[in-house]
Amino acid sequence: MSQTADVVVVGGGVNGASIAYALAARGVNVVLLEKGALASGASGRSSALVRMHYTNEWDARLAWASFPVFKHWAELMGGPPVFSHTGFVNVVGPAYADNLRLNVEMLQGLGVNTTALTAAELKELQPFVNVDDIGAAAYEPDSGYANPAETVEGFRRRATELGARVLQWTAVTGVVRRESRVTGVDTSAGRIDAGCVIVAAGAWSTRLCREFGLALPARPKAIDTVAVTRPPELRNAHMVFIDNVQGNYFRPEAGGLTLAGVPCQEWDIDPDTLPTGLPPQASDIGARLLMHRIPVMERATLARGYRAFDGYSADRHAILGGVDGLDGLFLATAFSGSGFKIAPAVGLCMAELVTEGRAKTVDIEAFNIRRFAQGRTVEGAHPYAVRPDYIDPPPARAGSRATGT
Repeated sequence: MSQTADVVVVGGGVNGASIAYALAARGVNVVLLEKGALASGASGRSSALVRMHYTNEWDARLAWASFPVFKHWAELMGGPPVFSHTGFVNVVGPAYADNLRLNVEMLQGLGVNTTALTAAELKELQPFVNVDDIGAAAYEPDSGYANPAETVEGFRRRATELGARVLQWTAVTGVVRRESRVTGVDTSAGRIDAGCVIVAAGAWSTRLCREFGLALPARPKAIDTVAVTRPPELRNAHMVFIDNVQGNYFRPEAGGLTLAGVPCQEWDIDPDTLPTGLPPQASDIGARLLMHRIPVMERATLARGYRAFDGYSADRHAILGGVDGLDGLFLATAFSGSGFKIAPAVGLCMAELVTEGRAKTVDIEAFNIRRFAQGRTVEGAHPYAVRPDYIDPPPARAGSRATGT
């Protein structure tokens, strides 16, 4: 016998869980489906940076609307706090210093507490940092990072308290449609009839959409991270860094660790079979990048490394909204490795879109899938250097590359 729901959300990562919670808070009969365990994909291995610095207003607004939820998690969501306050900087080379200052002005206009620093001012703030190749830095004193697993669990807990059904180990095998209207999903546990389906399946979204006739302009890609034990000189945690000069990031972790992102060019992977361990060269690359920015990290020791995966859109920005020609089908996917920090606002916006016809918390029209056919871009007017892991490897099948972080 089939089940029924108003909305089915496919994907139990941070964005799927946030959407389910936001819908349940509005009294919607929602079912969240996850083919494995919650947070078993990109969310569970996310570095979960919480910052507002973007080179475009749309992503920045989503991050800014999400920030209070992370900061006041215990009061708003219940359960233990998930946010660690460290401060954040985004550093760029001299050629992009003017762009950074213009982006800081844009962010200040939104209300973000941020300021532009010179290399010398950054050196005063973090004396152990090599600033020789830095032209400017954007500083957010209020930012930091979140606990990824606890964030997903918090959304799940609140969603179920509000009546949502969360079905783990339940794979979606197909979307049921009647002509141009979605009417539900087939799953490994049977059919669920629903007037609305939201695909938030991360690296699995491209394959899932293909199975029901939608060519999603996104490719699954691996994401590599190393964790090192800091030397005694750095026993106190440093700030979160996005290093646009080198194209990576790093942040502190509990227990005296630092997590560092390693640029990775493993595209079109199968997330069901991809090994979760790092290739041998990844640790060496991560160590080199980390030591360049913080020379004392030469005395750090490797603690562990791991590989995750996400869906990367053709322009490296999220795909959010409905699908023309398939009534009742919505997308919240292809976050391109940068979706964790905006998840609270994404949940609210998708719930508003489904129940009221448009998003009100933040206008997300810029992220609609139709932008690719229309030749629109989400990128702002003042981008930074292209990240190495954003460049399409040949043959370039995913469209144009994007810039910024």
